[in-house]
Amino acid sequence: MKTSGKITIRDIAVYCNVSVATVSRVLNENYYVTPETKQRVQKAIQHFNYSPNNIARSLKLNRTGIIGYITSDISNHYHITVAKAIEDVIRPNNYNLIVCSSNNSKEAEEKYLKSLAGMHADALVLNSWGKNDALILELNRTIPMVLVNRRLSTPGFHGDLADCNNVLGMYLLTKELMKCGHKRILLIEGPSHLSNVQERFDGFQKAMKENGIDIAENYPYRLEGDFSIESGFQAVNFWLSLPEESRPTAILGTNNLTTLGAMKGIIYHQLNVPGQLSIAGFNSIEHLEMMQFHPTVAAFDPYKIGHAAGMAVLERIQDNSLENREYIFAPEIRPGNAIRSL
Repeated sequence: MKTSGKITIRDIAVYCNVSVATVSRVLNENYYVTPETKQRVQKAIQHFNYSPNNIARSLKLNRTGIIGYITSDISNHYHITVAKAIEDVIRPNNYNLIVCSSNNSKEAEEKYLKSLAGMHADALVLNSWGKNDALILELNRTIPMVLVNRRLSTPGFHGDLADCNNVLGMYLLTKELMKCGHKRILLIEGPSHLSNVQERFDGFQKAMKENGIDIAENYPYRLEGDFSIESGFQAVNFWLSLPEESRPTAILGTNNLTTLGAMKGIIYHQLNVPGQLSIAGFNSIEHLEMMQFHPTVAAFDPYKIGHAAGMAVLERIQDNSLENREYIFAPEIRPGNAIRSL
């Protein structure tokens, strides 16, 4: 055993009196090795501080050890938590996560898709802005993929989806408002081309219809926003612009940022909640307990969604012939103090 210079896999094999193939199997964990031999090799690796040549290994395995995560808005704490969960899953399996935020831009998302493909990423996790379906489907032919929170609107995707139950969450929130007598509900939506926006509207529509209100056409209290704080703030301005007798009695945000924006607008205009206006929102808001009023929310654990996406993407890398799978998580309704009974 040499005592100077870089330790090689062959040196470890000689020291342990095993073959180079056996050491390789211990490193890659891709074939069975007896527990006694595995322990002996691992102790030698630790003792000599052996570091395998990862570049050479990736070339041999035709893998780069890179998984890309493209999200629409990394400033949203929800997506930060999803990214952390994915990373927690893939890191012990010797993969590195590259996180890219498109900031709701088709052009930025397209650039990141092409860059990660050019880096030969082993897989992609996508929270897509919904404007690059053709490119995604083209890359999907060779790159394993998992979608988070949003489906593609174009058929032909092969991969998995990790998401919350959009329909059920919005249905239950609307029922919470309606059982307190609210029938004029201002709905702050996201961009209409996104799948989760349509699903959340479906849940809202279902609850309203069960209470005798058909909103299929000409419902005057739907506002299309962009899932931002600003769109929530503007919804309050819209509410104030209406004649007092026809104002909605409640606001319902369809994501955490629009709900937060509505709260900001309510505080800015010094409105009384729930006296003048009730409020509820889809998805939880960070540190809600520290705020002066607490909207009722349909809460989902983004860590669980990210964990499911991470597990799914590792399985796809190993076998991308798997059938499409969906991991859909149910909501938890967390009552607040911002809904008044009429």
